Amino acid sequence: MKIIASALLLGTALSAGSVQAQATAGADGSDAYGDILVTANKTGATRLQDTPLAITAFSAPALEATGIKDVRDLASLTPNLQVTQNASFSQVYIRGIGSNNVFGGSDPSSTIHLDGVYLARPASYLSNFLDVERIEVLRGPQGTLYGRNSVGGTINVISRKPTDEFAAKAQLTYGNYNFARAEGYVSGPLVKGKVDGSISLIGSRRDGYLKNVVPGIGDADNERTFGARGQLRFTPSEPLEIILRGDYLHSNDALAGYVKLLQTTADPLANSVLGDYRKVALNIRPKANRKQSGAAAEINYDFGDAAKLKSLTAYRANRLVQAGDTDGTALNIRRTDQYEKQHQFSEELNLTGKFGGLTYILGAYYFDEHIDVDSTVTTFPTVRANFSPTINTKAWAGFAQGNYALTDQLSLTAGIRYTRERKRFDQVATNFDFATGLPLATYPRTYSTAGTYKAWTPKFGIEFRPTDGVLLFASATRGFKSGGFNFASANPAQGFAPETLWSYEAGAKLDLFDRKLRLNGTYFHYDYKGLQVQSFLTPGVIDITNASDATVDGVEIEAEAHPTDWLQLGANLAYLDAVYKNYTSALKPGNIVFDASGNRLNLSPRWSYTLYAQADVPVGDGAFFARGEYSHRTRQYFTAINGGLDQQAGYGLINASIGYTLPGDHIQFLLFGRNLADKEYVTSTASFASGIVGRVGEPRTYGIRAVFKY
Repeated sequence: MKIIASALLLGTALSAGSVQAQATAGADGSDAYGDILVTANKTGATRLQDTPLAITAFSAPALEATGIKDVRDLASLTPNLQVTQNASFSQVYIRGIGSNNVFGGSDPSSTIHLDGVYLARPASYLSNFLDVERIEVLRGPQGTLYGRNSVGGTINVISRKPTDEFAAKAQLTYGNYNFARAEGYVSGPLVKGKVDGSISLIGSRRDGYLKNVVPGIGDADNERTFGARGQLRFTPSEPLEIILRGDYLHSNDALAGYVKLLQTTADPLANSVLGDYRKVALNIRPKANRKQSGAAAEINYDFGDAAKLKSLTAYRANRLVQAGDTDGTALNIRRTDQYEKQHQFSEELNLTGKFGGLTYILGAYYFDEHIDVDSTVTTFPTVRANFSPTINTKAWAGFAQGNYALTDQLSLTAGIRYTRERKRFDQVATNFDFATGLPLATYPRTYSTAGTYKAWTPKFGIEFRPTDGVLLFASATRGFKSGGFNFASANPAQGFAPETLWSYEAGAKLDLFDRKLRLNGTYFHYDYKGLQVQSFLTPGVIDITNASDATVDGVEIEAEAHPTDWLQLGANLAYLDAVYKNYTSALKPGNIVFDASGNRLNLSPRWSYTLYAQADVPVGDGAFFARGEYSHRTRQYFTAINGGLDQQAGYGLINASIGYTLPGDHIQFLLFGRNLADKEYVTSTASFASGIVGRVGEPRTYGIRAVFKY
């Protein structure tokens, strides 16, 4: 609260005036001052500093400078963002709000949108960023405009639109672990002024980060990926714009999830590498074969300032075949095979406009998803458990939000969304006798169940701009995530209820000293009800229940200074107090009930911060570039137990890069390194057959990159 109070005093002490950001986005998503323009409010592009939301945004040049390649890399530079994974399934936590129940029947609590399209399955989150104009990380519930399950926040990935002037870029990277990546795009007019097109390609390979000491099996956590994206932009008349997008990704990796054993077992070979986070002992090599594709049609029609209509129609499909050694040892104890095939269709209609002091958006949303799951857990040499549910979801929503300017300095925001979802779950659960291959006497168990989930999610806000470069804002917002089902349950009475969250937030965005210093601060309080928690009970068995409630309080500060034209200094600091409240029915492995009240939420370090510096210095007709980053987070827990091996002590990571751009700005060479101190750490844990196993963070990586632009 002291931060917000200080901002209020500073704002009122300065002379009166207002900032009105009416700018046109440049090719890199910035305005004439270099400020990033965002579309988070869905009513047009606004300066990041003039948008009353807690947002961290990355332009295309910033992504290149920082070496961010996928959603996992965003965490080091975004306050209160944590990203981990269970093999192919990404787990995104924003301000302590996330979910480790990422399988069919469940939905993420913090979401990702690609060009406005909701990505329903966490198995599609780990794709490399390709031909991206900018990324917006919205912290806090987005219950009105991004209603489907964005209870913790959402990450918007915005592609670069095809250009009416020819442009091309190629980028080649080589690094340790035999890492090699080639990527590039070509963009330009097909019919000048009427039809523009672009195509982007990426291909990458890398040896495994984890050395497997079991002979003849192979290392884990490698990369083999190919992806492509094509776009066509039609502008047949001045008010009409049509954009067609298509993308495809195929990866065939040995993605490692929970494979690093963290405690002594009966396996001498696994015990021999205990404590060495770069070595594992697995008799089964992880496998992850992923195919993703999507097509979208965006239609924009401009009736004038009073009304602009947008239609976004999209279809996406995902297929995953995954296998893993879920005992974490060289012994033949347990294997898990997972298959998930999903497709989704969505349609969103938006009408935006401005009448006098009122800026508004009206919208309707429809979502239809089908998932087939086939999951097998084999316990050698006794039993094989198989779960093959089918999940169908239909969701409808209508929403409206308006911002009314009472004066040039003061405006009010109000919005509301109504959501109704219907989820049907059809299960076939079978336990097979491993010796005979026949189902056990009480199997198979087949059943069907369904749930309907409804919610109103309003938003109320106030914004005050006392002078140029100062924005003060406060809001109350409700977030909602639908209920669901445990894919690995043979109990017809199973299922979990929705979770809801009320967020109360106040913040300030300040541009000071002729824009040489930028200071943003946010305070928030969450009242979190019915949060969905996944527990590992016995080997191969999970349970998903609704915790009673939780409270979250936090402060976020982002600062950036430009003391000279060639030097940029920055920092962010996040404080998070996220605890369970009245959670008396938490479960430990073995179905042991305990009271988790007062314990911290998963992946919610109390403190985290980042420091960075970047220099861009002209040298002759070229330019020298150097950047360094240090990020640190304190102790975090991975289960409600808050003890034992299900935690990670505080640690820091160092990233750096240095490069030179040749005269003409067409060729650049860059040396880079990440986790330069080679810090060993885990990003999450689970309880499987042999005890506690962890997902290991990436080791020290380094390499050289060559960039060619036209």
